[in-house]
Amino acid sequence: MTAEHLNLIGRIFVAAYFIWATWFNYKAWGHHVAEFKRVGISQGSIALVIGLVAQFAGSVLLLWPGHVVLGGVLLIVFTAGADLLFHRFWTYPDPNEQVIHKFFLFEHVALIGGILGLIAPHL
Repeated sequence: MTAEHLNLIGRIFVAAYFIWATWFNYKAWGHHVAEFKRVGISQGSIALVIGLVAQFAGSVLLLWPGHVVLGGVLLIVFTAGADLLFHRFWTYPDPNEQVIHKFFLFEHVALIGGILGLIAPHL
């Protein structure tokens, strides 16, 4: 197996995760719109549509030869943006909520690092 094969397998796995997450987030529409309102974004439905499109388009582009970098950047921007809005663990008064959001934040930092590794050979 070559480095190119491993890169493709990694991109397939990451894209599959984000495609699943697009569906999951769509199914949890009401919850996400309420979360947008909680953080001060009144047009949560519009923001959610933008996020869903970014997730799905980034996944497809990550798999499309010649567009890997653009897809990875879209997924990185989406993930970092979601973390900046929703996973600010230090803003939650409940210690259990802090732990959950700290876990998500650092998991997403690792995911962003993995995406950077996947797009690096395509620069």
